[in-house]
Amino acid sequence: MKTKYWNINPIINAIIDILIDSKGEALDRRIEELLKKDYKYINQFYLQEIFMKMESANIIKVFRISKNKKRIILNKDTKTIKKKIVEESL
Repeated sequence: MKTKYWNINPIINAIIDILIDSKGEALDRRIEELLKKDYKYINQFYLQEIFMKMESANIIKVFRISKNKKRIILNKDTKTIKKKIVEESL
């Protein structure tokens, strides 16, 4: 996985990269599938904890679609993310 250094935690970096590659939004199950390729120890509960940390840091927004599905949307208004996206597009 091509992880850039957004955060100290490599899993957060990988989640941000997945969201950028998928145009800013993805389902939590899809993110879990992609992360399990590189991080075998990832499970649903650990991932939910990471999503809560990222949401409290204003990196993502989590929307509940159904009882089991959540849509994760990258908050592109965050200065560091916006700066990195602009740098990559140049």
